[in-house]
Amino acid sequence: MARRSDHTREELETLITDTAEQIVSAEGFAALTARRIAKDIGYTPGTLYNIFGSMDGIYLAVNVRTMDKLLEALARPESDAPNTPLEERLRIMAGLYMDFAHENKALWLMLFEYALTGEIDLPVWYQDKVQTLFAPLEDVLTPLFTGKEHSREHKMAARVLWSSVHGICLMRETGKIPLISGETPYAMSDYLIENFIKGLHDRAS
Repeated sequence: MARRSDHTREELETLITDTAEQIVSAEGFAALTARRIAKDIGYTPGTLYNIFGSMDGIYLAVNVRTMDKLLEALARPESDAPNTPLEERLRIMAGLYMDFAHENKALWLMLFEYALTGEIDLPVWYQDKVQTLFAPLEDVLTPLFTGKEHSREHKMAARVLWSSVHGICLMRETGKIPLISGETPYAMSDYLIENFIKGLHDRAS
């Protein structure tokens, strides 16, 4: 078993987070335990708690990585072309979101399904990080809220649309779409976006 002095604290943070991410990707977040991580990295479970305080800290560290990767996926050039019609940009962004969820299913599910054990309160910095997930969508919707950028209505529109696409995505990843529709999740998302944007235009007129 490796000695604690074999790695610096920063190296251990990275090693633990890397290993946790690999376990979740391969087996789902139900397989993630302190004992399992410790076994894989050759340290005692106590070392993990010394570094992260609790398993919650490890889950949050992995989730932050997932959020960063998701934001990177949503920032691909095709979703941010200024000459592309707004509705088409939203369709592209929704497609990128669903592709990311499908390609990173276990990590994506953990991001939204893991509940803190109660050992810690959800840190403010983590709550702020979650809010950054809505920024790309808010940016695309900005032309529909001229003079009301970053208003309550603008922020709510982004979150309602995001939550709706997320719901379609979740139904897909849990195999439930065939129970309710013969349409593809992409077709359902396109229909949602078309009518959501039409509703915003009608509301403004």
